[in-house]
Amino acid sequence: MFYYYGGHLVSKKKSIIVLSLVAIVIILMAVFAVVDFPIGNSIYDYHGYAKTIKLGLDMSGGVSAVFNVIEDGHPDLDVRIDGTVTSLQELLVSKGYTEATVTRGTNSNGMNTIRVEVPDVDDPEAVLSLIGRPATLEFKLEDSDTAEAIIVGNEHLETAYVTTDDSSGAYAVGLKFNEAGTKAFSDMTSANVGKSTYIYINGERYTTVTINSAITTGSAIITSQGGYSFEEAKDFATRLQSGTFGVELQQAEVRSISPTLGANAVRNALIAGAIGIAIIFVFMAVVYRFVGLAADIALCVYIVLLLWFSSVLPWVQLTLPGIAGLLLSIGMAVDGNVVIFERIREEYRDTSKPIKTAVKTGFKRSIAAIIDGNVTTLIGAVVLWIVGSATIQGFAVTLFIGIILSMFSSLVITRLVLNAFLPLTANLEKKHKGINEKLYGLKRNTTVEEGK
Repeated sequence: MFYYYGGHLVSKKKSIIVLSLVAIVIILMAVFAVVDFPIGNSIYDYHGYAKTIKLGLDMSGGVSAVFNVIEDGHPDLDVRIDGTVTSLQELLVSKGYTEATVTRGTNSNGMNTIRVEVPDVDDPEAVLSLIGRPATLEFKLEDSDTAEAIIVGNEHLETAYVTTDDSSGAYAVGLKFNEAGTKAFSDMTSANVGKSTYIYINGERYTTVTINSAITTGSAIITSQGGYSFEEAKDFATRLQSGTFGVELQQAEVRSISPTLGANAVRNALIAGAIGIAIIFVFMAVVYRFVGLAADIALCVYIVLLLWFSSVLPWVQLTLPGIAGLLLSIGMAVDGNVVIFERIREEYRDTSKPIKTAVKTGFKRSIAAIIDGNVTTLIGAVVLWIVGSATIQGFAVTLFIGIILSMFSSLVITRLVLNAFLPLTANLEKKHKGINEKLYGLKRNTTVEEGK
């Protein structure tokens, strides 16, 4: 069925298709957000993407530790502290703590500190044992604690990791050197094939390895006769990696956060968010009628997209401030719709334009105001993201993503849904041709009505 409106022939069938597709997207994404199911006959299972959103320390529990940096007076201290932060982060990630964050700061005395936060940890002591043993690492050609070190961990070694020996398939320890380390290791191995090198950790000999060939590529592996077990290789690599820390650290503070506190925080935040969203839905539908209903549908699309992006983007880690950022962005999405709807009301009230034209003009007049308001907030989010602490960064990241999606929701989805509503609400009776303005909460000025 078609109706003639505003000089254009409009299809109700097309509107039904658009609204049906939007509804299908919302329903499917909402279902896939929470359901779990096996994938065919494979060993893999699908888990609802909302359940895979990474949680921060205050949401999932875990351990937080602060280390004081022992200042040694070297002029390159800042560079070495930054290097230590990077090394600690890589060490934790390599051990499976992919959600860990390592940040640099200062304490009340102005002393440099490094904070380590590892969420969702079952054994906090294991983490503290791992990050609490920064070491000095040296490769020597003589078995003496006073002998010259050819390779120094924090100067030459970039990373150490567990790997396998291609010839035997046994576990081994891989080494990767930086540019200076590549040259130093190449010179040492080229001149000492068949000889032993002694690995010293914290001034004590840890093990002895034999140089089988010259290694000039900057990468090497350490094997053992009979092969290492995985745990042996993992412990060895961890000790070598700890030797890449550029500064000496002193444990200053340790806090364990109960996962129960995090679970309560998640539940309370979800309840508060659901209540707030429900109130928004009712308010928009009551005040703006079908226009508000279009905004509610767009907001549903916004919410499922926000959950999906939060689950797939690697730098999103949901914290309590992060939830605040999500809820604030929802409020801004609604605010954008309110701006649009008020512009539509003004166009319809003060002119003789039909509803479809008023809608088109209202959206056009709203774009600049919505973009200006959101861009200023985006700039603030970026600044907080760059210079803020880990907690503030969680807020900034979710706010940034939410604002981008809110603009898409307001300017694209709301417009698409509202334009689909217009043909479906057209009154085709002869005495009421066109669209019933009351369905959209619209009303003409008296002067405009008289001038028709």
